[in-house]
Amino acid sequence: MKQRLADYVADFLAAHGVTDVFSVVGGGAMHLNDALGHHPALHVTYNHHEQACAMAAEAYARLDNHIAAVCVTTGPGGTNALTGVLGGWLDSIPMFVISGQVRYDTTARYAMQYTDGWPLRAVGDQEYDIVKSVAPMTKYAVMIEDPATIRYHLERAWHLATTGRPGPVWLDIPVNFQGGYIETDTLGGYDPAEDDARLPPPVGEDVIQTVLDKIRKAKRPVFHAGYGIRLSGGYEAFRSVLEKLQIPVVTY
Repeated sequence: MKQRLADYVADFLAAHGVTDVFSVVGGGAMHLNDALGHHPALHVTYNHHEQACAMAAEAYARLDNHIAAVCVTTGPGGTNALTGVLGGWLDSIPMFVISGQVRYDTTARYAMQYTDGWPLRAVGDQEYDIVKSVAPMTKYAVMIEDPATIRYHLERAWHLATTGRPGPVWLDIPVNFQGGYIETDTLGGYDPAEDDARLPPPVGEDVIQTVLDKIRKAKRPVFHAGYGIRLSGGYEAFRSVLEKLQIPVVTY
């Protein structure tokens, strides 16, 4: 089936349970803005600044571990969102960021083939390779350089945002790819096994027993509770343990 790539992105988010998007519209994200804004399963909140979009998505996920999407435009639209994304990265908060980008054939990446390896800072109007900035503060960040890879990158970004230690992910999509049509039946998918092999092993009974032994032997036990308790869905279980043991708790 042929479908506009921007609509494919919107359908993907809705199919994975996303109901809310925070956005500031811009020409570099025009097709994404259109697809997200008109999707019946998505509610878009239009903020006055991209920093507010990222911080809203962070707060949204803190409330019930439900991921929100963020949609910003190219150049300063992306850089304005960095502070909120960094907050999500440091506190292990998942968010799904999608940015618009100039036409792929007017990006500095594309132009590299004509510059004998000499890097350019920018080619297109309001262009910036945002992936270079967000890579250190996201679990996955990529510019879509081939529309046929959109399914793979969406699936991989979602999986990484929601497995292991959660965190933000970022897809940068050139505007000509957003508005182009793809054949959805032939898109290649993602195999989680390629990343799951690097996940740390789950906590075993031996670790649990060690913790219990230390609590029994402690003269003045105190729980130092981190946000991972809520991220793992263990808040109620942890609270019941506190009420039973009557041990003081501190949080950071």
